[in-house]
Amino acid sequence: MTGILLVSHSKQLAQGLEKLLHSLSGEDVFVESVGGVGSLGVDATMVMEGLNQLTDMGSTEILVFGDLGSAILSAENAKDLMPVSARVHVVDAPFVEGAVAAAMSLSTGGGAEEAMAAAEEAYQIRKR
Repeated sequence: MTGILLVSHSKQLAQGLEKLLHSLSGEDVFVESVGGVGSLGVDATMVMEGLNQLTDMGSTEILVFGDLGSAILSAENAKDLMPVSARVHVVDAPFVEGAVAAAMSLSTGGGAEEAMAAAEEAYQIRKR
């Protein structure tokens, strides 16, 4: 099973997006969120905790979405420190639109590769 980890500098932003993904995709897609060191911030330890939560839930592959550059750096550091129990992919995609696209792909039976492709295509989504 593929899980999604949302990494944000804002705990509220990450939790809000997590709630949105659960509302759209149902409970069959495992989604966790981390963020908010102090009032704002993120670090590799928090990311590792989120990755461990998802592996404990049964995720064998995890797609990680970050809101800003240092969230991605923290995710990459955590990925390097993780045991090999799950394949971790730090996805190059918009935080909200990419995570939504990935969750929709997973909820309709897609695997990690399809979900990552859908997330990366979200760069092309125009709002007008």
